[in-house]
Amino acid sequence: MVAVFTILAALFPLTVRAAENPAFWKHQVKGEFATVLANLKASLEAKQFLITGEENLAKGLENNKQIFGEDKWNTIGFKDATSVHFCSLVFNQEVFNLNMDWSILCPFKLSAYTMKNKPGVVNIITVRPTYLLAKDPHPKAKEIGRKIENRIIEALREGGAQ
Repeated sequence: MVAVFTILAALFPLTVRAAENPAFWKHQVKGEFATVLANLKASLEAKQFLITGEENLAKGLENNKQIFGEDKWNTIGFKDATSVHFCSLVFNQEVFNLNMDWSILCPFKLSAYTMKNKPGVVNIITVRPTYLLAKDPHPKAKEIGRKIENRIIEALREGGAQ
């Protein structure tokens, strides 16, 4: 039975598995990639997050496809893929005062990507702070994780809806 489940799980598309992973929050919106990405960043900034970095992952891979091989650098069929790093000084201070190990949370990160077989659909994914802080023994960890996650998701939903 375990072998059958393993085989079936391998056959599901990557996006389905990611959406079912409790560590991730995933959302899809319709729109042009550059516009959605700009709206996401503007919404994060409106929610008092500071954008600290951005990587065009698709372009980086495409620029180095000679290393991987023309037919191997994009076997899954993505079109756009960008990661945005963002931070909140308030949340930084709160998690630092719990445990310095949680400094790993800042900056937070979202990835936005499109697939060639679904033009006009932008996937937005981020790690859930509630998942990461769920087993922390500090009595305020879950509460802070929930506050952080709620503000991030609110910003991403609003940015994706524009």
